Amino acid sequence: MEKGKAVKIVQTAGRDALGDFAPEFARYNDDILFGEVWSRNDILNLHDRSIVTICALVGSGVITDALKYHITTAKKNGVTRDEMVEIITQLGFYAGWPKAWAVFPMAKAVYGDDAAQTFDNVGKKIKQDAGRKSLGDFAPEFARYNDDILFGEVWSRNNILSVHSRSIVTVSTLVGAGIFTDALKHHLAAAKANGVTKAEMVEIITQLGFYAGWPKAWAVFPMAKEVYGN
Repeated sequence: MEKGKAVKIVQTAGRDALGDFAPEFARYNDDILFGEVWSRNDILNLHDRSIVTICALVGSGVITDALKYHITTAKKNGVTRDEMVEIITQLGFYAGWPKAWAVFPMAKAVYGDDAAQTFDNVGKKIKQDAGRKSLGDFAPEFARYNDDILFGEVWSRNNILSVHSRSIVTVSTLVGAGIFTDALKHHLAAAKANGVTKAEMVEIITQLGFYAGWPKAWAVFPMAKEVYGN
């Protein structure tokens, strides 16, 4: 897709499956969600929209054929095998290990024939001490996993999945899971620092409205406004 130029997404699944039974829902699916939201890919590209959608579904616990469909769509939208493996690995920490285990078979079915790439370096090391500062005396092993594993290893593999994409993974997963605590506000600020623009964040939350639910989008918008400004 040419940068800065939107590509119209044509979708008929709503009308094909529900046109006679729920024609208005079918219209919202085909003409609004895909014909408008997904089609604003000049603001938030299809690669990142696929990440938002997958993480919202996993965060919400929707491990159905809809998720496999969106994993297949992600591949078409340029999300590589290695990126998908990193996305699901990160989901394990932010959505829970059982959900990551549930998603990996779907990803293997979609990407199984793709060869893994070889990377010459390990990315820019992310240094984190929040775990030890907050919990070092009370839960030292959890603090170590947070600082040295989640950030020191997972987030530091940013040569495979960029910190821009990792912020999208984290925000979308937390919103999908309904976690509207200071942790979400922290990750919104981190997303801004990691290059997620205000326009992109507005599109991310708008898309989350459809895939995680309208109340969740309403809940996160005030936090995003506080971080990014009006």
